[in-house]
Amino acid sequence: MTWSITMADMRQEGYEQGLEQGAYQKALETAKAMCLDKVPVETISKYTNLPLDVVQSLIQAL
Repeated sequence: MTWSITMADMRQEGYEQGLEQGAYQKALETAKAMCLDKVPVETISKYTNLPLDVVQSLIQAL
C-alpha cells in the first residue's frame, strides 16, 4: 500500500485546521464577553460548546 498526499490534500487540511482554529478563537471571545456580563458558566459552555474547565479558566484569568 502506498501513501500519496497531494498538495491539494495538504491545502485542504490546512484550510480545515484554520477554520477550526478560527471557530475556537471566536468561541473564546464570545465566552469572555459572556463572563464579563456575569452569565453562568454552564450557560456559556452550552452556547459556545467550550468545556466547563475552559470557561472556568477564562473566568479566573479575567
